[in-house]
Amino acid sequence: MIKEPYYLVDFNVSLANFDILINDVLAFSYDSGGSIYSNYPINHFILNSGAQQVKVRFKPLADSQTIHQDAEAIIKIQYLDASTMDKEQLKTVYEYKMQQAKDGKLPLLESIGEFKAEVPYQLIGWTNAGIIDVENEAAIEKVHNYYRRIYTLFKDQDVNVLASLLKKRYEETDTSMYLAEDNIAGLNSIFKMLDAEGYVMQDFPEVPRVEFYAKNRVVNLIREDKSPIISYLKREENEEFGFPFYIHLPKGNNGFEIIR
Repeated sequence: MIKEPYYLVDFNVSLANFDILINDVLAFSYDSGGSIYSNYPINHFILNSGAQQVKVRFKPLADSQTIHQDAEAIIKIQYLDASTMDKEQLKTVYEYKMQQAKDGKLPLLESIGEFKAEVPYQLIGWTNAGIIDVENEAAIEKVHNYYRRIYTLFKDQDVNVLASLLKKRYEETDTSMYLAEDNIAGLNSIFKMLDAEGYVMQDFPEVPRVEFYAKNRVVNLIREDKSPIISYLKREENEEFGFPFYIHLPKGNNGFEIIR
């Protein structure tokens, strides 16, 4: 019997950019073209046992309006036991194979599927979050202002306040990943690494982009190039470091909270 089911999305994609959403929340995005073969853990997007949705959205390569006619992709949802991490025991519960776009006329290709997950935890997540009016300029401005607040805290390296604002995200992520982390120590380590290696925090973007997930219950603010608002650059090596996070508006609460 598996003690700690650990779910992964496995992707083998060539000649296409793509997004993978679990339960309508963006779990992984790839916009570099070429080919990629990897996997990514998704337990923190699984709130409880039962049916889970997986959505894969294939997009054209840069400077193209349609999906490449030779694009190929295999997407799998797999799991193993986190207590052993024995990859020989990987089991596949979902698999999708992309049909080649031979006519070369598809601007987008989307697949929606379902898999069953069994997990020993139950998370609140965004279940009780309010729906955000995507057409309401005042609501969008509040999103911008919240991200500006978090940006300032990162710039000031205010670990204690950040830790309190990230508390719910850390608690739910640690529960779903079967971790027992010292998250304050983790934040301190991030800032020490950034300082020691000469990373420079990038300015808050003049025109950020807002994205909505989970039927407009989860929000993400990103830069024009899709990188996180909290982004650092080491110019000499052209290396980047980002700290992405999603927010939601709990019902009965007038302010946003970080949820992932």
